[in-house]
Amino acid sequence: MCIRDRGIRIILKTNKMRTVAIAIISVLCVASFAAKIESTATLNVRDRLDKIRDDDFGKKILDTIALQIKRNEPLAEVSKLMNNIRLDLQNEQRKQNAEHSQKSRECAQQLATYNERISLNTQEITQLSFTVSNLQSRLQGLFSSVDTRENQTKLLGAREQFLRNEQQADQADFAARLQQINSVIEALDLILPRLRNIRGDGDEQEALLQLAKIGKANPINSLLQVAVTLDPRSLVIILEKLEQLRESLGGASEENRDALSEAEQDFLRLTGELTNVRRSLSEDLSRDRTETETVQYQLQNYRRNLEDTNNELRSATQNREITHAECERYEASYRVGTERRNHQLELIANIQNILATHIETISDYVRKL
Repeated sequence: MCIRDRGIRIILKTNKMRTVAIAIISVLCVASFAAKIESTATLNVRDRLDKIRDDDFGKKILDTIALQIKRNEPLAEVSKLMNNIRLDLQNEQRKQNAEHSQKSRECAQQLATYNERISLNTQEITQLSFTVSNLQSRLQGLFSSVDTRENQTKLLGAREQFLRNEQQADQADFAARLQQINSVIEALDLILPRLRNIRGDGDEQEALLQLAKIGKANPINSLLQVAVTLDPRSLVIILEKLEQLRESLGGASEENRDALSEAEQDFLRLTGELTNVRRSLSEDLSRDRTETETVQYQLQNYRRNLEDTNNELRSATQNREITHAECERYEASYRVGTERRNHQLELIANIQNILATHIETISDYVRKL
């Protein structure tokens, strides 16, 4: 491959010279190959350094190395600087890892606490809502019951007043009838004895003259004057009729008294029953009103508790969202920081490798910065 010169071919005509030539050519070839390898490696290192310099952190490190090399600092100091930077990054990552573990536990604990509060509040809201609904139904039933009992009480009062008015009217009617009956009886008691003493067949003209004199002032005397003119048979018939009337009126008076007494007993019985019903209604109404006040008080308290629990649920939900967002932001920041430090550690390791294997190349590279 390397034999191209004609002068060398001439030398190779002898065996001894050929051996020497081969040895020389081999050395030249190895040297040429090594030079090519060294040149390629140098180019690769420079490419690596260019990529490192494209990074802000890498640029700062190379600028620091350049400054130390330009100051003729020992290679050991440069290596020490790289080790210190690497250790600082590793210590910072360990610190961040510890803080991340602590923060993760705190986030998990806080979120678990909020979730528990939300679960308890949700259960309590369900129970309170059920209780409020039952109390509202109960209160509505009590309102209806109170209205019904109040209306029934008014109707009973009106019924009792109607019975009292009716009883007073019956008493007034009875008094009027009894007065009429007694007046007729009194008149008959006056007339009948006198009629019994009349013989009849009296002078008709004389009777008319007496009636004219009596006029309307005394109807009983007028009746007697008329009776004088009657024949005895007619007079007997009239007496019988009047006596029957007297007897009938006496019986009617007793019947009216009995009817009035029975009506008064019925009135007392009905008013007594109404009084008992009204008393029972009054007790039920009082009990319903007391229970209504109790249920209203309970409903007010349960509604207030329901409102407080809803506020607590909203607060716990909002705080959980805030905490979750904060933890997510911290987690994202931790990941970014970790990735950045890992990248910086890779750059440090790459630079340390170049320092260890290509010190001249890197020295020449940074001197040109």
